[in-house]
Amino acid sequence: MQELIQRAKEIIEKRYKKGYHSVGSAVRTKSGKIYTGISINSQKVDICSEWSAISTVLSEGDSEIEMIVAVKRHEDGSFEIYPPCGLCRELYVTYCPSAKIIISETEVIEANKLLPEAWKKRV
Repeated sequence: MQELIQRAKEIIEKRYKKGYHSVGSAVRTKSGKIYTGISINSQKVDICSEWSAISTVLSEGDSEIEMIVAVKRHEDGSFEIYPPCGLCRELYVTYCPSAKIIISETEVIEANKLLPEAWKKRV
């Protein structure tokens, strides 16, 4: 858990740009690999860092996601673990419902418990 939090901090510290990139995510798959992503903020649409990281996981073909964390870097350089927004919760239910989501320094919850009674995509 701590390694994942640290990797999320590292990617957003490296790529932080006020108004453009302020949240970093780290995703660990069952293979043990860690993938990172950053938030992308534009004029009309913001893309959460979790979407960026999970997109990389899926692009690499390593789809068995085990654990995820998102970390916000504040302007003063401090960090805060961010619980997932509603869209990210839907992403988790769709792609990794049994993944463990770090929502605070001390709390981890299974993804499918973050969005009870969720709509399920039919394939």
